Amino acid sequence: MKAFIHGSSNGVHIIDLTKTVDQLEKVNAAMSELVGNGKKILFVATKLQARDAFAKLAEENGHYFVAEKWVPGLLTNFKTIKTRIATYIKLLKDSEGNGMDMLTKKEKAAKLLELEKLDKAFRGVKEMKRSPDAIFVVDGVYESQAVKEALSLGIPCYKISNTNGDPYIGNGTIPGNTNSVKSLDYLALALKDGMKTPARKPAAKKEAAPAKKVESKTQEK
Repeated sequence: MKAFIHGSSNGVHIIDLTKTVDQLEKVNAAMSELVGNGKKILFVATKLQARDAFAKLAEENGHYFVAEKWVPGLLTNFKTIKTRIATYIKLLKDSEGNGMDMLTKKEKAAKLLELEKLDKAFRGVKEMKRSPDAIFVVDGVYESQAVKEALSLGIPCYKISNTNGDPYIGNGTIPGNTNSVKSLDYLALALKDGMKTPARKPAAKKEAAPAKKVESKTQEK
């Protein structure tokens, strides 16, 4: 990250914010192009400081997110993970409806405990039917497992990296303080406009074909 560090003070590295702006614009443009083509992005932000801002960013703009727990194999073993997501969706529906009314208190408590665990892992990906078109991770070092899985599958990977990161891993890196809530809130807000999923254009109405004129022919005697 040397190229993105302005200097140090009392042994603490200071990020060059002009480089942050440059990289933010590049990453934003790349992801905006993906979103403009109808692609879906998975935001991975399990650090406590990043959870709220990036879960909100994903939810408000129709993308996916993992905000509490990354399940190993979420990308590389997605076929198997889908069965766990299906279990989560069923438990969620049962808890919201009458699906648990016939259970004993002990059975219901066990189901609700399982639902709580699955909710942490799959709440933001329950609508994900296939691998995402790109991922965005908050802190490439902290979310190294997600980065590895994406790269192994050739999924574009964008990230925010602190001064201990590697900017050359993935498709684009924004240098930033990943331990500061204010820093991450700002970056999430800066990415917001480019993340809006384009609305589907209504199908064009076919114009009615003009009525054919019927010409009367007089028979010659």
